[in-house]
Amino acid sequence: MRKKKENVREVFPATIDRLIERAQDAGITLTDAAIAAELGIPIETFKTYYQKDKAPSEIFDLMRKKFKQFIGTLYIECVILPDEFDEADADEEE
Repeated sequence: MRKKKENVREVFPATIDRLIERAQDAGITLTDAAIAAELGIPIETFKTYYQKDKAPSEIFDLMRKKFKQFIGTLYIECVILPDEFDEADADEEE
C-alpha cells in the first residue's frame, strides 16, 4: 500500500469512469451495479460515493485488487489547495 500524500485524495468518479473505459477496451462491459457487487457494497452506497466523491481509501485499495487487470496501480488524485492566500508571496511577484 502506498503512503498517503498530504493534501491529496483519490477521485472516486474518475476512477470508476476509467475502470469502465478500460474494461470496455478489453471487450468487457462493467456496470455500476457489477462494480458495487464485486466490492461488496450496496449500490446505494456506491452511488453516494460517486455523487459526493467521498469513498474510504479501503475501497480504492479493494478496487485495485479486484479489478487489477483493468486499473492495476492507477491512482487518479485531486490536489487540495489551501483556501488561504499568502499575501507576502503576491508582493514578491510585482
